[in-house]
This record gives sequence, C-alpha cells and structure tokens, in this order.
Amino acid sequence: MKNPEDNIPEDRSAVPIEKSLQAEASSANARINIPLNLNNWKDRPPAEQQELMWFHQHLLDEHLGWDAACKALGYDRTTIYRLLKGLYEADSWHKPVSAIRSYRKLVEARSTIHHQTFAENPISRLIFAGLDYAMANNSITTIIGESRQGKTVSVDAWCVENNHGRSVKVVAPPVGGIKMLMRRIAERVGANKNQSLIQLSDSLHRAFNGNRILIVDEAHRLLPSDTRTVNPAAIELLRDLHDQTGCALAFVATARFSDRLKTGTYQFEQLIGRIGMPIRLPQKIREADVLPIVAQFIAKPSKQLLTHLLEIANLPGRLGIVTETLKVASRIASKARTDIEEAHVFRAIEFRNKMTGGEK
Repeated sequence: MKNPEDNIPEDRSAVPIEKSLQAEASSANARINIPLNLNNWKDRPPAEQQELMWFHQHLLDEHLGWDAACKALGYDRTTIYRLLKGLYEADSWHKPVSAIRSYRKLVEARSTIHHQTFAENPISRLIFAGLDYAMANNSITTIIGESRQGKTVSVDAWCVENNHGRSVKVVAPPVGGIKMLMRRIAERVGANKNQSLIQLSDSLHRAFNGNRILIVDEAHRLLPSDTRTVNPAAIELLRDLHDQTGCALAFVATARFSDRLKTGTYQFEQLIGRIGMPIRLPQKIREADVLPIVAQFIAKPSKQLLTHLLEIANLPGRLGIVTETLKVASRIASKARTDIEEAHVFRAIEFRNKMTGGEK
C-alpha cells in the first residue's frame, strides 16, 4: 500500500484535523463523512476535480468505510483524507487521481454487467420444502448437496421471503469453535457478542422461540476432525437450543456432514432423531435445473446451448460455473455495446475451455 512519507503538508494546522480524523475513523468500517467542499480542489484542473467529485460522492452513496476506500485506491487513510480535504502535495496529485480514474472505470464496468437475480428451479424448491417443513413443525432439517449446487443462494432467497424476524442465518466459522459460533449467532440477533459463554448461551436462548428458525450454513465445519475423542460441542449447543426454545433448525452442508453423523464414533442419535425432513440434493444436474438460470440471460435458449451448459453444470463447480459463464457472456456483450446473445455465451464457453486446458 502506498504511504508516501513526504506528503505531510507545510501547513502544520492540518495535523490536529488529521488526529481528529483518526479518532473518528478508529473503526475500519467507520463511514467516511467528509462534507463536499469544492473549494478544496479549486486549484486542480477541471478533469481532476471531476474525478475527485465522483469519488467523494461514490463514498457517500455506497456507505464505504475507510478500509474499503483504502483498498479501492491502494492508499492509506491519511492520504485519502488529504485528497478529500485538498491538503495533498500539489506535485503528486496525478498519481492518486489516476488511481481514482482506474477504480471508477472498474465500478462503471461492473455496473454494466447483467445483474443476476434469483431463479427458482427444482433444486431451490426442494430446499424451500425442507425449510418450510422445519419451520412448520419446529423440527430440524439437513440440506445436503455438493459445493456450488445452489444451496446458499436458495437459502438466502427463502430467508428474504421469511424475513419478518423469523429466520436467522449464520455461516459456521472455520475456526474458533463453539465460542465463535455463539458470537456469530449473537451478532445476528443483536446480543452482545463479547459476553462469557454462559451469558452468551442465556442471550441466545432468550432470542429464539418456536416462531423462529436458525439456519447454519457450512455446517460441516461444526464437526470436529476426530469424533472419537472430541465432543462435538457446537452440534450439542444447537440441539440444546432447539430443545429448550422450540426453534426450528437447519444445517446446510456438504455430504460429509450427514455421512459423519451416521458413521462417527460419537453417538448422534439425539440429533438424527429430531431431523424431520432430511434434504439430499440430486447429484446429477438436469436441464430443468439449468433452464431458469439461463433464461435470465437468454430468454429462449437453444437446445445446443442448454446441452453445453448442462455439461458444465455436471462438472466440478456445478451451477456456480454456469452462472459465472453467463456473466462473462454478459460482459462480452456489454463491451460490444449490444444485448446478450447466444453467440456471446459460446464465446464465454470457448474462453473458459482455453483457460482450463480444454475442459468444457
């Protein structure tokens, strides 16, 4: 990250202002809220002023914090502050303004790419059924499927439809064990995540009842590497939360989660016996699964195009790669300043084939 030591202005009165800035922006996600003052840049060329004005408004519109702004331009907080306040060294402006210009092109290019919305298909309807059943019966469900098969996006769509304070979704942490899991749930329900384990447990029990569902994505992370000697405390915590509060519970995971529940040395009968509707997504992706996704980009795709995309969907990467391929096609069409057509999708497929050494 660029951090020019020689950018300290001759006007030493700027220093107290910067100290105030650092205090205000002590949080990495603190919103940048420097009022627009065009006089800050009155000595800059008009073209530079336009870039600075765009960046300032972009920060406000997108509610960007300091870390996000620093990452966008590759400069530190003090440098960005001096740019916005007009305190940057006069002979060095062209470099950060050039960084703004490059970042602006990236933002504008992204905005022209087709914005995918959720497309319901047989896979998502199966996931919806499992969540609906668990919610209606205050039971536990497992949603098991291969990576990038549409589990998370389907769960997210279901949560949007059930967002009246009833559905709480967290991603199981890769590290940190039971306390990190409890902290994540606490953060989602508005509880203090810095409490002791006993206090956290009490807070979580107060936050759930029979009208709520807790959905844990990446649930395979909850199982210890060795169930022979390690008590799966995170799993037991969630089962107890379900038992004590009556809330529904959903585990979203890959196949190794359910396989290890059945084959592990640790006895999971208490959990397995509460799973009212286990959902196991089909391993083979069918045309009906792919068509709704494709139709967002190509209204009436040909049989040839569907065949190619179906082949991709049944390779590692699954529906995720199909969506990425269609987005690349959308970008190709955008650069050509035309609506997306099948030819653009075939070009995207060809591009992917070359990049992956010939795989479809």
